[in-house]
Amino acid sequence: MLEPDARRPRWVVLAWWAAGLCLLALVALTIAIHRVGRVLRVDVRALDVVNRLRVHRQWLLDAFGDITWAGDFLFGSVALLATCAVVGWLRRSWAPVRLGVVAVAALLATVGTGKEVVARSRIPFAVGSFGDGGTSYPSGHTTTAVVVGGSLVLLAAPMLSRTGLRWAWAAMVAYAGLVGVTRLYLRMHWFTDVLAGWLLGSVIVCLLAIAFVRPTALRRGPR
Repeated sequence: MLEPDARRPRWVVLAWWAAGLCLLALVALTIAIHRVGRVLRVDVRALDVVNRLRVHRQWLLDAFGDITWAGDFLFGSVALLATCAVVGWLRRSWAPVRLGVVAVAALLATVGTGKEVVARSRIPFAVGSFGDGGTSYPSGHTTTAVVVGGSLVLLAAPMLSRTGLRWAWAAMVAYAGLVGVTRLYLRMHWFTDVLAGWLLGSVIVCLLAIAFVRPTALRRGPR
């Protein structure tokens, strides 16, 4: 399981490196959106691919709509906070609750700030539903899926074997990846909006792991 020893454990070093690399990639992507015209061409090409692959079947659109709803901030944050509260009560510890509150606060601060600062217009197909400008970058649904999924894995980590933990992370990656794909398929975001959501969410999850995964942080606390 993910538990530090007397020295700095290897996974903490890897988490710092992962957070730093993802943050660097996110900053580079954000700068490129404003200064490099090729980025927009990549988004347009990705949209063309989506349009060619898109199948106009209502059942598939409904299914993708349900999946993308799982990345909704309100739904995800309420589900995470409720889970953290139950786990905290069972373990007699406030650490899970603090984890949930920090995760939700990080989502609010980073996604909200990103949308206001970057102020990127929505993909044309989504303009009628969401308004023009300031609501696109990064993808909130994608970021929420990464952070909520990662936080749930961190909550479960003390109870999982190494194999179980690997499967949990794999499920989290599949879930967050699928939510991002639905945002593209439903034509609600540019590709780079989704990519930014994956990167930002990864930074937040790595920092949450560093801050909260300790020998007693997510285990049963004192009565």
